[in-house]
Parts: sequence; C-alpha cells; structure tokens
Amino acid sequence: MKYKQENLVALVKSGDRRAFDHFYGMEHKKAFFYTFNYVHNREIAEDIVQDSFASLWVNRDSLDTAYPLQPYLYSILRNRSINVLKRLALDQKIMSEITKREYRANLVALNDESSDSLVRSQLEEFINKAYIDLPSKISSSFTDSRIKGMTYQEIADKKGVSVKVVEYHITQALKHFKIRLKEFLE
Repeated sequence: MKYKQENLVALVKSGDRRAFDHFYGMEHKKAFFYTFNYVHNREIAEDIVQDSFASLWVNRDSLDTAYPLQPYLYSILRNRSINVLKRLALDQKIMSEITKREYRANLVALNDESSDSLVRSQLEEFINKAYIDLPSKISSSFTDSRIKGMTYQEIADKKGVSVKVVEYHITQALKHFKIRLKEFLE
C-alpha cells in the first residue's frame, strides 16, 4: 500500500503498524547511512537506527501530525549519535588517541547543525567520481545539455551527429549516474 506523507504521521500516531513499517522501509537505509557517517561502525550505527525507530514508535503519541516523520526520526538519530559518541570518546580503554579525536570531530560536526553539508559534500564527491568515469563523448554531451543548457539539436549540430546520438549519450549518462548513485537515490 502506498502512503501519502501527510497521512503517514496520523496513521503512525494512531498505531497503524503497516504505515510505520512502510516508513521504516523508506527511511532505514538513509538513516543508517546518516548515522554511519558519524560513528564509523556498522554495528553501532545499526543499533542507533533500530533504537531510534523503536523510540519513534514508542513515543508516537507525542507526534504532531502537522509535521512529517523524517524530522522526528533524524532528531532522534542525531541525539542518540551524540550520546554514543560522547560515551565512546570518554572510554579510554577502547580507543586510541587518534580515534578519540575523530569521534570528537564527528561529535562537533553533529552539534554544528551543518551535518547536512557533510552528506552534500559526499554526494558531490560521488557525482564527480561518476562523472569522471563517463566516456568523453557522453560526458561532453551531458555537460552541454545539463550544465550549459544546450538543446539536443544544438549539441548535435556542434558535434556533427544526429539528435538520436545525443539522446543516446544523455540516456547513457543518466543510467550511469543512477547506478553509481543508487545508495543516495533510495
């Protein structure tokens, strides 16, 4: 069943387990990726994500139906990540000095409210790497179309090829990006 975002909060708040499972399915991978970027440990990240979803479900009565579920979830993820990083940063027996510094830096990044910029920069890095891997003819057509805003006809005239060739190049570029950026698109 497909749920609309505006109805999802109300359904979860009312205890609709299917709506919550739907939300879980949509957000789990993104929530894991978000958390893993800070704690750098798959098991810890998965624990935080599971605890956060459980907390969201247990405290569903306090949800405001005027707001989507994602901000609630990411607020819980952020706070739980901060708490875990604080515990890990203070545990002298487990970490070396370099690892503690990295956890502290991630703690600062989470508290800085600019954590989205980290995800954005990683996405830009993935896009750049994917772009570099494109064959030159395809990347040239893609740049002309998407960056320079040229029409397919203008690109075809410039390169001395048919419009169908340009369409093929753009289609191939988009398929390439879709495959390479699959993790971000889900």
